[in-house]
Amino acid sequence: MKISEFAARFGVKNDTVRYYMDLNLIIPVKKGGHYHFDEKCVEDMQEVLKLKKMEFSLQEIKDIFNFKRIGKLTSYQQLNYYQGLYRQKIREIEEKIDELIKAKEELEEKIAELLSDQNQMTTIGIDLSVLKLFSCPECNHELLLSAEKVEANQVIEGSLHCDCGKSLHIKNGILYAGDPDSYAEQGDNRYQNHIEDYIKTTNPDFIDESYQSLDWMQRQLGFETLSGKVIMEPGSGYGFFLRQIYENLPADSVYICIDNNPQLNKYLKQMLEMTSKRAKIIFITGDLPELPLKDHVIDLLFDFTGTSCFAFENRGFLTELLKNYLKEQATLLATFIIYQKFGPNNIVPEPFRKNFTYKNIKEELININFKIENEFKSESQTIQKSMGKYESFAQPGDQIYSYQILAKRSG
Repeated sequence: MKISEFAARFGVKNDTVRYYMDLNLIIPVKKGGHYHFDEKCVEDMQEVLKLKKMEFSLQEIKDIFNFKRIGKLTSYQQLNYYQGLYRQKIREIEEKIDELIKAKEELEEKIAELLSDQNQMTTIGIDLSVLKLFSCPECNHELLLSAEKVEANQVIEGSLHCDCGKSLHIKNGILYAGDPDSYAEQGDNRYQNHIEDYIKTTNPDFIDESYQSLDWMQRQLGFETLSGKVIMEPGSGYGFFLRQIYENLPADSVYICIDNNPQLNKYLKQMLEMTSKRAKIIFITGDLPELPLKDHVIDLLFDFTGTSCFAFENRGFLTELLKNYLKEQATLLATFIIYQKFGPNNIVPEPFRKNFTYKNIKEELININFKIENEFKSESQTIQKSMGKYESFAQPGDQIYSYQILAKRSG
């Protein structure tokens, strides 16, 4: 029979048969330029497949075949040889079984740990100790709390009222800068599997680039210096940066996450609540730059492309627009998206492009008294194909790099 018929008989590919031929496990007869597989080939193939089921490697099978073909042993010698071979393989399988049992036990322990962590879920709300940071976004006066549900010194349901008539609502532990019903609900389900979908659909090189930016920012931090500090992240979104540092945040620091998408805030809040870590995280749903915060209360501004995302639809430079909330000696740790070249398919409107240039960003920061202490530019890359549905800002023809900085205000 020919190779295709022989392969089909054993349910393998032609290439598999050729590989076995290269190893001389199967030795067909060549007739007129074609290989002919006879009954001897059938017997050898059956023996190969049988030995593979017994966990012998192809090299081990090759040794067995050589022993059988060349050794020309007596029946007694064959009996001893094969007994020893099979007993050794049994010992190897038993060792592998022990390893698999141990691996199974470790996996079960990990599952138990995860279930235990899930049972220790924390609740994140508006901690009573941070109410002093808030003020009326319209008249900047003090706000009075009307609490409906409080857990572990955190307001889960309630409202903040100003004498001017302005009210801010707290729903499910999230403070809304405006009417909660005015924010578009986009459905919870689209966010539940975001991380998996992001990894599957985003260009791996771009993911590597993003992580390098996150890693650079994280390495600039001395977590002991965050103790007692008030931190703000505008455009916190999926919490890419916060999730990198969350486990190391001091218990007495305050981290304010701001996003105008209530579902993103809910998603990130639920994710953090599933850990056993207890930290003061404040979620504000509102439109930047108007926030219900007092002036000069922010010690650190962490910005992982929040300013860049704001610049896609706004002329203003977000860091400058938020300056009144910053203390005179505030620190900025940020990543900006820089276009070295705007390609023909670029999505940034012409009037907004200046905030995506290296020169303008440095000038803006200097104008609000920031002195750059450390900076890093990633390698510029010309986009050849789509980076994925989540990174539509990078279109073919664009030349992009990320710019990371650590800067401090000089007063």
